[in-house]
Amino acid sequence: MSLFQHISTTGYDRVTDEDQRRSLKIVNTLALVTALMAGIFGLGCYVMTWDLQLSAPALIESLLLAAVIVTNRFGKFSSAGLALILINNLSIQYYSAIMGRVTEVHLLFIFLVGLSLLVFEKDRRMRALSIGLTILAFLVGEINMYNGFITPIVTAEKRSPVQFVIRWVTIPSILILDLTVIYYYVRNMERQRKKEMRQVQEMLQTVKEHNRELEILTAQLAKATDAKTVFVRETSHEIRTPLNAIFGISQLLQLKVEQDRSLAPIRQLADHLYAASYNTREIINNVLEFSRIEAGKIDTPQLETLNVREWLEGIVNMHQYVASVKTVRIRASVADDLPQLISGDKILLSKTLNNLLSNAIKFTAQESTITLDVFRDDNKWCLQVTDQGEGIRADRLSTIFNAFVTERNIFLEGTGLGLHITRHLATLMGGDIKVYSVMGKGTTFTVNLPLQVPAETACNNDNDNDADADLCSLTDTSILIIEDDKMSQLILSRFLSGLGSRIIVAGDGMEGLLLAKASRPDIIILDSHIPGLSGKDTLAQIRADEMLQHIPVIIASGDAFKENREELLLAGADDYLVKPIEFKALQATLSKYLRANAHP
Repeated sequence: MSLFQHISTTGYDRVTDEDQRRSLKIVNTLALVTALMAGIFGLGCYVMTWDLQLSAPALIESLLLAAVIVTNRFGKFSSAGLALILINNLSIQYYSAIMGRVTEVHLLFIFLVGLSLLVFEKDRRMRALSIGLTILAFLVGEINMYNGFITPIVTAEKRSPVQFVIRWVTIPSILILDLTVIYYYVRNMERQRKKEMRQVQEMLQTVKEHNRELEILTAQLAKATDAKTVFVRETSHEIRTPLNAIFGISQLLQLKVEQDRSLAPIRQLADHLYAASYNTREIINNVLEFSRIEAGKIDTPQLETLNVREWLEGIVNMHQYVASVKTVRIRASVADDLPQLISGDKILLSKTLNNLLSNAIKFTAQESTITLDVFRDDNKWCLQVTDQGEGIRADRLSTIFNAFVTERNIFLEGTGLGLHITRHLATLMGGDIKVYSVMGKGTTFTVNLPLQVPAETACNNDNDNDADADLCSLTDTSILIIEDDKMSQLILSRFLSGLGSRIIVAGDGMEGLLLAKASRPDIIILDSHIPGLSGKDTLAQIRADEMLQHIPVIIASGDAFKENREELLLAGADDYLVKPIEFKALQATLSKYLRANAHP
């Protein structure tokens, strides 16, 4: 342990900043761990196969990773971090090419993206470069896999005991690295939260000791809260932009697999990438929701008419994609005595059910069934989700709804915020949540909510709206995308052009206005954060122009705060989608406004 401590803190004497020391320790620790893993893998392959193509690169990688620690010793911290990511990228691509589908080397893509966010936490330029290189390397590997430029030396047709050993040694190692980087990320968030809480406690103690400075300290506390809100918002936006690329790539891969049966071997990879990026999106959403709860920003439920069965079907279909990775089936049923239409806040209800289903998918057993039952109980209606996992111990049931409390699972890790937020949402809607668990059989969560049935007129209107919700053809539809992020441009263009749309792309607001006037598109997708003329100002000019003001404008933003959504909707936007964007939701939104324009 003393030797490990010495190696992991190599270079400490050259820095005094605590955050930089933490990044330095992460780089040293991961370089040491991956060097040992690569060395052991290389020696093991040599002993089992005597094949230098398998063993020599791993041993070389081990030496290069050791050199990363030496680089930190001489104070080249940015170079060491970038070298760690480049070495792992090159190793991944090499073994992906020569080992084919025998191992799931590509799952390390998640590890490298998370590592980039950790190592270059405060250096935006280096973070963007690192993530860009990782995405580029991933795409190069996919291109090689599709086209077969490099013939694997290990194939599924030549199975052997050695391959079996290699596969079941590498897969746990990959999962360990993925979970390690997620662990560091969550721990950093917890450290930041604890640090802020300590600062608040110190300020409160100062207030008690010095009453005459109460006003000054109160102002400082308000400033700290504002700074925290800005920090959470900016961090969320920074993460959502690269995550939007990852999420989009996973969906494009799934669509490609559905269209081309020859690509069936990569279905599992595409589904795993989708599941991982979807889970990351849910983690970010929960962190934002938790920060709103902590800040005391409580949403008042906005009642609207909701078709229970159609709403339920949409959410279940979305989660079934993630559950399929684990070979899990979601079975939903609605009691006959539950009204077709009820009054409720669709956004809050969707957040509640999303958290319950995500939690069930994480903890249910492989190849099991998750049961979702919706039924009536006198003057209440109930959402009940049951998994077939290991269950929750009785001594844990009293704390399961606390923040940052979670059970261990081997599928997708979380922050322990989902159930805490679900209880808050249930209470906000005038209901409650209960849990029942049997060890070895599974767990059931039940949300009880007040049952309110809308008036007959509202029912009729809702049916009309549901009828309009069908997807329409986007063939020959002209769509202008105003987006400065090149990867987002590429992914949106690929998806929409695949649906038959004609795509026009602008990199900033001024270019977007010129192209809009010249092409008169059927619809505009506008990023809220663009250089030069801001998204809000661009929207204002579109609404002030007689030639453009009738064109529907959909905001696509990495800012998930309700205040920003309301601000842009009031400024004239027709709809607001938060990155990373679900393609089905995007297509449904486009269909809604294109149909409205076609039938004024």
